[in-house]
Amino acid sequence: MKKAAVFDFGGVMTTSTMPTRVKDEAGMLGIPWKVIEDGFAKYRHPYDAGKISMEEMYSSMWRDAGLDVAPETTSRIIEADRASWLYRNERTLAWMRSLKADGHAIGILTNMAPDFAPLFKEHFADFIELADAMVISGLELMHKPERRIYDLLYSRLNAVKPCPPGNLVFFDDVAENCEGARAAGWLAIQFKSNDQVEREFAQLT
Repeated sequence: MKKAAVFDFGGVMTTSTMPTRVKDEAGMLGIPWKVIEDGFAKYRHPYDAGKISMEEMYSSMWRDAGLDVAPETTSRIIEADRASWLYRNERTLAWMRSLKADGHAIGILTNMAPDFAPLFKEHFADFIELADAMVISGLELMHKPERRIYDLLYSRLNAVKPCPPGNLVFFDDVAENCEGARAAGWLAIQFKSNDQVEREFAQLT
């Protein structure tokens, strides 16, 4: 049975995730990683949902920690944050093309702030052109794992290529986002490696 394959962005279409490179930059600048780690837990979802800017996110972190961080230091952290998402996973792209050629519908469902969306569309245009439907969280003022973001992607995909929710298979590197997909009636495979996710998908079809 053909299924719809729905892909997350960071950690699936990319070969590195943001914290690694931001952690290195923060260490060089003398900012404790715990400050940023706690800040991500508190502010990353509002940022991804388009409710605050990246500048506001980091300023809130510094304020919460009682830090006086120079604007140029914040700018360097922001630059590292954005750049860290641009390392493409070419094997994922090749797999998406193979699935598309085999008749599977393709979706993209990502937590992504509005200010990063232009970079995504520029650097990952070949991934995007494979998609039959796409939802970028910050453009919709919602985020995973909220139920409504899965329902929105499903409605867009179903309008183009009708299929029951149980035929959607979601690939995301974050466990709670996979759980959100399952709560919406989808199948989900947590992405840990290309070998692993391709093998587990093959076992479903």
